[in-house]
Amino acid sequence: MTTAAPAVAGSVLVRRSRLRGLGENVLPPLVALALALVAWEGLVRLLNIPIYLLPAPSDITETLWKLISAGFVPPTYVGAPAEGILYDTYVTLAEALVGLAIGTFIGLVFAVVMTHSRFAEQALYPIIISIRSTPIIALAPVFIIWFGFTIMPKAIVAALATFYPVLVNCITGMRAVDPATLEFFESVHASRSEIFWRLRVPNTLPYFFAATRLNVSLSIIGAIVGELVGARDGVGHMMTAAAVTLRTTEVFSGVVILTSLGVILTEFVTFVQRRVLFWHETERA
Repeated sequence: MTTAAPAVAGSVLVRRSRLRGLGENVLPPLVALALALVAWEGLVRLLNIPIYLLPAPSDITETLWKLISAGFVPPTYVGAPAEGILYDTYVTLAEALVGLAIGTFIGLVFAVVMTHSRFAEQALYPIIISIRSTPIIALAPVFIIWFGFTIMPKAIVAALATFYPVLVNCITGMRAVDPATLEFFESVHASRSEIFWRLRVPNTLPYFFAATRLNVSLSIIGAIVGELVGARDGVGHMMTAAAVTLRTTEVFSGVVILTSLGVILTEFVTFVQRRVLFWHETERA
């Protein structure tokens, strides 16, 4: 009895602390968002702004609900009015995730090679900077010509948008190992493979997750850029088709969907990071 009481009290305190932290982190942005939406709604109604110029949040919510309620409906033809936004969301999400996977893989491979070879770094870095400096939207039409209106052009654009943060962060993480720890590994005659897996990789993980949190949004942006250049479906294509005919509520519905995807993916990466890096000082703090 005497040992159980402190344990119960401790769990209650931990639960209260978590709830307090959740309230402190979630409540302020929710209140700010609610106030902004109320002000937006009131301004549109007060000034009687036409719906094709600036729809009220209630109009956007109504349109978004209709698009979601329509279900998983592919467009009947290119440029058709949006019937269901779920299919377009699926297409854009698939393009973004495939591009994110490709960009992450390429960034990791190049980071490992350039970390272990000064010659490879000197040879590859100017090429990488040149690719990074080229506007992605200028390359998107070329990928459309090569691969057609498939998932690949959009995925490649998303990969180009995401590989560089992974590359730079992982190179930084692999080289930012503690000199004293590295000296200890070398003093016990650890192999390069052991130093890599037991020292450099764990040290790189925080940098990798930081790049991935940034890249989930960049991958969506890359997919949308590819869709704006040439696509038969996807949220970017739906928004372009809606904008041409002044269906502004559908355009804003696409913005809401894309924002939601970015927030959900970012929170998912943060969740995985906390589970993987529970031992790291940044997570313990």
